[in-house]
Amino acid sequence: MSTIFRQTLRRLSSQNQHSKIITVPAKTFEIPAESAGKLFLDKIKTHNRDAVALHEIKTGISCTYGDLVTKSTNFAINLQRTLGVVQNDHVAIFAENSHKFWIATLACLYLAVPFHLLNPEFTIYELKRYLMMSDPKVVICQKQAVSNVQSLRNECTFIKSIVHYSDDGVGDKDVVSFKDLLKENPNVSFEPEKVTDINDRVAYMINSSGTSGLPKGVMIPHATLRTNISHYMDPNLCPYHSDNVLLHVLRFQHILAFTINFSAIYGGNKIVMADPSSGPQKFIETIEKHKISQMFIVPIIVDYLATHPLVDQYDMSSVKEISSGGSLLPSAIHNKILKKFRIKAVRQVYGTTELGIAVFISPPGSVVTESCGKATPGTSVKIIDINTGELLGSNQRGEIYVKATSMKGYIKDPENTRAAFDADGFYRTGDVGYYDEDLNFYIVDRLTDIIKYESRQVPPAELEDILLKHPAIKDVAVVGKPDRKGEVAVAFVIKKKGVEVGEKEIVEFVKNFVSEEKWLHGGVRFVENIPRNQIGKISRKDLRKLLKEELK
Repeated sequence: MSTIFRQTLRRLSSQNQHSKIITVPAKTFEIPAESAGKLFLDKIKTHNRDAVALHEIKTGISCTYGDLVTKSTNFAINLQRTLGVVQNDHVAIFAENSHKFWIATLACLYLAVPFHLLNPEFTIYELKRYLMMSDPKVVICQKQAVSNVQSLRNECTFIKSIVHYSDDGVGDKDVVSFKDLLKENPNVSFEPEKVTDINDRVAYMINSSGTSGLPKGVMIPHATLRTNISHYMDPNLCPYHSDNVLLHVLRFQHILAFTINFSAIYGGNKIVMADPSSGPQKFIETIEKHKISQMFIVPIIVDYLATHPLVDQYDMSSVKEISSGGSLLPSAIHNKILKKFRIKAVRQVYGTTELGIAVFISPPGSVVTESCGKATPGTSVKIIDINTGELLGSNQRGEIYVKATSMKGYIKDPENTRAAFDADGFYRTGDVGYYDEDLNFYIVDRLTDIIKYESRQVPPAELEDILLKHPAIKDVAVVGKPDRKGEVAVAFVIKKKGVEVGEKEIVEFVKNFVSEEKWLHGGVRFVENIPRNQIGKISRKDLRKLLKEELK
């Protein structure tokens, strides 16, 4: 299979070799050009109604495909009839992973109402920033987050209703229980809303750090979800079967998690949702108990499975394939997990939030370590010299540019939207890499400021903005320091004259504003000056060199 796949890619790309642009034709023609909501509802109605679609480890609750169809359509009808949601409205989903998450998101897709995925760990400070981006009419959240949303109602006057996951009330007439929106409407027929331009109409919004600056909201159109489905159903990319059982541990607000699970439900698979806080033993027990066949995880979890002694005490033979994304998987970890799970390869997946798709995927059975895979159908890729802007060929390192179905833009941010693409519509990834003669792609460096903590994006500019609020800080720069979790944030701080402040105080100060992945896990360095270039931009490269010196 992998040989055929490689030969096909070579043939399809040969027409562009003269221009040094690698292009793989799309296969979306196999999927109807309709809204993601209609595509999805039509498809899941064909699945076995009694088959389990979603199972929650934390609660033990299972949701069958029959349940999913019934509850998601009821929820859609009640969003319209009870809460008055219409196509021009937005919905925010600020809640933990559960079957309810998919009921809510599918309902929004049926109504062609864009929904904004928000991390349930967001602080009030972070939550306000993102709510102000998308102006949601309805916020769906877990019960313990209701008070955070309510505290912002005076500033976020666009919020008309709060829906909480719990089945009981919270003592507030403006707060609706999830259960109330599942009520049946026996005399109401339902059909998904039509979307005439799937390339332009926004399906959902998800957050990204971009390549620099403050956090941004990415608008993903319906056409991108259609591409996600076409990739998942392509036997050359994903030779999966309807009886596959996927283990899921990442939050659905992560682009990899959302797109893979969306496509897996479309394909009729069973998804087992593990609780990230349940601990290592529960995670490993789940693999054995539920006979997990596939896992889409990030390198830190791959590392854990490759090295933890508990793994040897359980039967892992059901696992047929492991895919890793979010950041590069080192070859040493790759080799360890192959031996432990007795599989042929760990497949690498590379994508960006802005494109909303997997750009590169390792072919099935590929053993090319350190490569992030080959270009997926529907993508064009070029390598651009960082200094000259010249188009490069094979084995030449430069910035990776990708053209594909991609975001409509950043929410309320036309300037950064324009800057994200070149004149030919290629997205500037900010990653440095190259491709070899067999069209395997490699990531070797990053031009962007972004810090990757456990494959989650941490924007230095956001932390710097917060730190400058501290009365003792005159100037500050934040960079990432290599760590087993990927990278951890380190703050270089210039103190104001005559003011004393310690590292602990600054670290605790940041915790008041942001969720855990953005904390200063790498600590604080007090300095006399911060290196900047001629136009005053922080020279993060010089600061990273200082951190490397510490490791010697």
